[in-house]
Amino acid sequence: MHVSDRIIYLFLFLVGLSLIGMILQSWRMILYPYLIVIGITILIGMWKSIIHVPKKICIPISVSIIYFILYGLLDILSLDSIADKDYYIFGMTPTMALYLIAILPSAVIICLLYAITFTHGNMSNNTNENHELDEVIK
Repeated sequence: MHVSDRIIYLFLFLVGLSLIGMILQSWRMILYPYLIVIGITILIGMWKSIIHVPKKICIPISVSIIYFILYGLLDILSLDSIADKDYYIFGMTPTMALYLIAILPSAVIICLLYAITFTHGNMSNNTNENHELDEVIK
């Protein structure tokens, strides 16, 4: 069995686990396998770039760690003993504040970092390919 087959089976297992979580209405069984899929997908997407510059391995690792810390904190804040109290941050419950102040902005920043990582080194190659395509179209 090839490595790509193992990765596909892992994705299948994680997506199946998420589907079981949807049937059981457990958001934890939906969310955490999805986060693992995101981390593995970022790693696969950056694989060629990581081979050329091994220091870039810190990007998918740090993205996974950031998401697990934020969602773990969200999980802790959503426990019944904490969520029942009347605490507000900027007029929002702590879980909503964490989601809107930390998780959503980090998703935007991570997507931007991912895009910059790919376009920074490939800009000269892309312009040459675009000029060749323009000549073929003419």
